[in-house]
Formats: sequence, C-alpha cells, structure tokens
Amino acid sequence: MPYIPHLKNCPLFKGLSEEEIAVYRPATHQVSYKKDESIMTEGGTGETLVILIKGQVTISKKLTLLGDEASDAKDKTFITLTDEYRPFFGEMAMLMDDSIRTASVTASSDCEMVIMEKEAFQTACAKHPAIGLQVMENIASKLATNLERESKNVLKLTTAFSLVLDE
Repeated sequence: MPYIPHLKNCPLFKGLSEEEIAVYRPATHQVSYKKDESIMTEGGTGETLVILIKGQVTISKKLTLLGDEASDAKDKTFITLTDEYRPFFGEMAMLMDDSIRTASVTASSDCEMVIMEKEAFQTACAKHPAIGLQVMENIASKLATNLERESKNVLKLTTAFSLVLDE
C-alpha cells in the first residue's frame, strides 16, 4: 500500500487512521498524468473519484450552455489545485448513478493521482459501515461547502445582472 500514507492528509479521509484508510485500498489504483493531459471532461459520464497526491490541476467549465460545440469551445478556469492538501474531485460519481461531470480537469503539471472506482468504493463502505459513514460525511461536507459557495456566486451574479437591467 505505497500511497496510503499520502492519503492521510486527504479531506476525504479526515478522521480516519491509516489502517482505516487501507480498507479502501482494493477500490483504488495509482495513475500518472502528463502535463496538459485531460483527467475529466465536463459533460462526460463518471464512475471514479480522483485524489491528487502529486502535481497541480486546473478545473474549468464551459462559458456557454448553448450545446453548440463551437460556442462551447472556450473554457473558464475556476480553480487551480495543488497536491498540498491532497484534494479530491469527482465525488458526485460515488453518490449518483450515471453521474455527469460538472467540470473539466486538466493536469497543469505532471501528476500522480489515486483513482477510486465507484463499485469497489461502495463495497468497501458496505463491509466497513462505520468507516464508510465517516467518508460519506466527508463527501457531504465538501458538497455542502461547494453548494454554499455556488449559492453566493449565483446571488452575486443575479445582483449584477439586476443592476445592469435597471440602467
């Protein structure tokens, strides 16, 4: 289990020991990505969660919702993540059937990732319910934080739009 110690600082496993984290070992494998390589594509389906253990990635979204490939060609980078805090992404795939990726993720340097497969993740949670509950709480915490941030962004955007229309 060479990469399990790297996961100790990952927020997905907050509150768990290395031994508890190790129950997810059969659900994971390590993958390398080269700089500029696509890790996830917005609109694609997903069955995996990804943990960044070395390198840097950018997360971007399409600038339009028109569905026209030419119009959707430009992406807006929303955040750059580094390996410092072992961030994870793709968590919606662990919770939903036929999950659609909500953003694109690209390696902005050479990266090492731990990939967790949905079916094996669910099996590990079922075999170890107390550990699974902690991991699910950690996922819920991240989703709640994201929802709160996006709600504030929608309010700001709505306010700005409203001010423009009033002029």
